[in-house]
Amino acid sequence: MEKHNVMKSSLKLKQFLTLVIMASVLLSCNLDDGPATIPIPETDIVEVATAENLNSLLAALERADLANTLKGDGPFTVFAPTDEAFSSFLSSNGFASVDAVPTATLQQLLLNHVVSGRIDSAPLADLQRNYLQNLADGPGESKLSLYFDATDGVVLNGLATVTQADVVAENGIIHIINQVISLPTLDTFMSADANLEVFGTALDAAAVVSDLPSDLKESTGGPYTIFVPVPAAFDALLDTNNDWNFVSDIEENLLAAVLEHHTLSGNVRSSDIIPGQAVTTLEGDEITIVSKDGGLEITDGSGNEGAIIGPTDIQAGNGVIHLITNNVLLPDTTN
Repeated sequence: MEKHNVMKSSLKLKQFLTLVIMASVLLSCNLDDGPATIPIPETDIVEVATAENLNSLLAALERADLANTLKGDGPFTVFAPTDEAFSSFLSSNGFASVDAVPTATLQQLLLNHVVSGRIDSAPLADLQRNYLQNLADGPGESKLSLYFDATDGVVLNGLATVTQADVVAENGIIHIINQVISLPTLDTFMSADANLEVFGTALDAAAVVSDLPSDLKESTGGPYTIFVPVPAAFDALLDTNNDWNFVSDIEENLLAAVLEHHTLSGNVRSSDIIPGQAVTTLEGDEITIVSKDGGLEITDGSGNEGAIIGPTDIQAGNGVIHLITNNVLLPDTTN
């Protein structure tokens, strides 16, 4: 997905905070809350998928030994690719059929389409843009994130569109989609989520002097932990220099150093952070994460305090993203 330069007047912090509500809130918004608005049939998800002629999905579930799981109590929300979506996915990845996909690979791919809880389209539309947590495995014992944009229909990870919503089963709900959702990389979310777009644009601009941009696109690389400033934080940085109107105006080596100063080796989720501990970034300088007023803040390599860590644990297959709501981290420019 092509990323465009973002000017100083881009998305502001207030808008960002309105859009970002953690998935745990969303997961509580389901058909079990209050009186049911959609009749609940006595057929399970697999039976409903059969009635909807989702034959490739059913074959994949059988091969991956997941059909019985989706016959269980649940509830589950399943984003179900059509037969045409599966055919396109298999062809583009060099598989002759579902049976040619390695079982372990297919299982994780399918779990990337399944979310715990019964989530109909209404709360997705209400929240507009957010992240869900699906059942696929990320690094360690983490589960992968699934980004949705419901401002005009529902689009998942920037690619798959819901073509038929709210197909209800006794143990969950199905939303039929027009593409198979590949396992996400960090670059997947930077391409799909507007709150990460400026960081992604900066990565593109620094690609001539840094390997980090290409590494973030590789599913086998990493894992990495990235603290990503929201667009308003980049606006504040651009305002410090009259010659900077776009992140691409920043000298490439300086920009690469700044981006690498936001990046750690390893998959460090919020529960793994030890307040007060200094950690070394890929750039080489240390940052220190401290606990303050019930939240977490970062002191950067230049000694600047108070970079507020906002929503956390956006989990990709090759690493995790935590957002910073106010500042861009700066390395020690004296060295």
